[in-house]
Amino acid sequence: MTANNVAPLSNEGETGPPGPPVEEAMKGVEATPEEQERLATGNNNGSLDCKLPTPQQAEPRSAFHSTRVFMLVFLSGWVVQGMFLTYFVSVTTTVEKLFKVESKTTGTLLAATEIGQICTALFLTYLAGRGHRPRWIACMMIVLAIGVVGSVMPHVFYGTQLLEVHQDTHSGGVGPVCNSNITSCNPSQMQGTATRSSITAVVIPWLFVCLLIVGVGQTGIATLGIPYVDDNVGSKQSPLYMAITIGIRVIGPALGFLLGALCTRVYVNPLIDPGFDSSDPRWVGAWWLGMVFIAGFIVILSALMFFFPRQIRQEPLPLPPKKNKEKSEPFLKDFFATIKRQVTNDILMWRTASSVLHLMPVSGVYSFLPKYLEKEFRLPTHDANLVTGLGGILVMGVGIITAGVVILKLVPTARQVAAWTAATAAVYSAGMVLLMFISCPEESYRLIGETGLTNTTILDCSVDCRCDLAPYSPVCGQDSYTYLTPCQAGCASSKQLDNSTWLYYNCSCIDANMHGEKAVQNIQRYNLFNTSKSLISDGQGVAFSGTCGGSCQQIYVFVALFAAIMFIHSSGEVGAVLLIIRCTDKHDKAMAMGVIQFAIGVFGNVPCPIIFGAAIDAACRLRDIACKDPGGTCASYDSDSLRHYFLGLSAGLMFLAFIMDLLVWSKAGRIDMNPGEAHACAAALPLAHAPDKPPSDTQL
Repeated sequence: MTANNVAPLSNEGETGPPGPPVEEAMKGVEATPEEQERLATGNNNGSLDCKLPTPQQAEPRSAFHSTRVFMLVFLSGWVVQGMFLTYFVSVTTTVEKLFKVESKTTGTLLAATEIGQICTALFLTYLAGRGHRPRWIACMMIVLAIGVVGSVMPHVFYGTQLLEVHQDTHSGGVGPVCNSNITSCNPSQMQGTATRSSITAVVIPWLFVCLLIVGVGQTGIATLGIPYVDDNVGSKQSPLYMAITIGIRVIGPALGFLLGALCTRVYVNPLIDPGFDSSDPRWVGAWWLGMVFIAGFIVILSALMFFFPRQIRQEPLPLPPKKNKEKSEPFLKDFFATIKRQVTNDILMWRTASSVLHLMPVSGVYSFLPKYLEKEFRLPTHDANLVTGLGGILVMGVGIITAGVVILKLVPTARQVAAWTAATAAVYSAGMVLLMFISCPEESYRLIGETGLTNTTILDCSVDCRCDLAPYSPVCGQDSYTYLTPCQAGCASSKQLDNSTWLYYNCSCIDANMHGEKAVQNIQRYNLFNTSKSLISDGQGVAFSGTCGGSCQQIYVFVALFAAIMFIHSSGEVGAVLLIIRCTDKHDKAMAMGVIQFAIGVFGNVPCPIIFGAAIDAACRLRDIACKDPGGTCASYDSDSLRHYFLGLSAGLMFLAFIMDLLVWSKAGRIDMNPGEAHACAAALPLAHAPDKPPSDTQL
């Protein structure tokens, strides 16, 4: 656009030559690179009217009238928001152990956040999408903080009582030996189990409601922030901003896992020293501690968000007559008309289906990945959280930012972007199948019946020991077999070696001539060369507390392949978001994001953790049933079944996403990825005065 094109607009009523004043005015505009890009691309933040800056625009503005400052606060809020959900995922093992619930129960709790988003996504994006979006975001962040604080309340009211019950159930002492008058549980344990059941009946619904509120609060940042950023930058810069926005968001889940790793290393009551470490069955990590930090940061960021203006770029707003007309229309009529435009947009609908199927397997995997690593590769809880955060989530952030830079430099067409998204889905699906073949050796139990392991499994050599009611307390014999209890191994005597390690000897079911790796290590560690020989009589062997499974080097191969798969898959996310905001009208961008959020919640993230949790529960072969409580947590998983159910489900869902991506690719030729370049500002002026024309579904 040249100075001559705009001279009549800026020198009306002047008596002197129009040239110099216009040149002086244009010098002020050209001195700002962002204004140059806006005028060149026609991106006037919702107004296609080409006008010079008004005198008010030249006045000094606060630091909050800055896209960079908004990005700093907005992305910080998104990071902290993303921390909470993955932090809760990282402590699910602790929650399951403390409250004695199954994985599908914790999966239902995780689904509550999505239900909250479903309940608010469409109405919020309709109401706030055309209002003061930063203030809406700030209010929703306060709602989010309320939900997070509420999640801490179970520890405040029941923490001490639950801890006492847990320590009574897991005394960490000697396991049941042969002929030790075993009972299923003593009166104190029975009372504790009843107390825990009554507390769980209150706490689980309470956590569900709190996570529901968290989901409501999360909706504002996710659906209003991206359109606000897109409206305040040029179309050329939009891919880079989208990449930064989505890429930085991934840091939140990564930090959530890291925070979970740190908090689970701290005892549930940080003010006392329990006298044992995290390897002891009595240990309970500070699952509530990270939520306090997250809530505090959210409150601070929400206060800052209130200071941002309705629109950072002070270009003219849409014409008042059109604005008055919109206000005079009935709310429901306009709302349903907006929804109809989204539903009849075939590209948006196929992209929505693709988004659901892309995020569902990824969300399901990350919801239970720490637990999968714990059970499949025998990692401690804190190490599993570190691997998940560093080896998975951060790699996704790098992939997203890299993709944004590539799109900015190469400026691909919509069909090329859609094709790459489909390719990433195919790589992910094939990669999950490949990961099924990477595992550690199966735990070697002495006896596995046709129906799997049960607490009543009895060996002939220990049939006289009366082990039917013995609680699960595994031991590793010197024959390298794992026994469910010292009683099942026929051990008659025991000796404590340290706070969490016991030696069991005179074991009738263990061959004393065998020398397993763990037994030899423990004999060397505790200097038992002479002692162990004196404890062996009549060919009877010894056993040590714990299972025989040791460290597994396959974890490094798994992490390397998993990180490569997630990097490739995440590189398609920027293009996917751009396809969404470019295939709908500029006034409906927030609503389009709301439609996607609604669909992902209803069809993806709500059933996803429940389905994946049920798949993990299906691989359980032995439950830790305390005092005949049928709701005990899983003590042992079948390694093969766990891999096939968990990774196979993720691979199958992503293959369906690949099919949806092919349909998007077939129609993507109608999408203009750079609408600002295709339309000069002067040519767009007539469109600004044609509000009654139905909006295109393929162009901003």
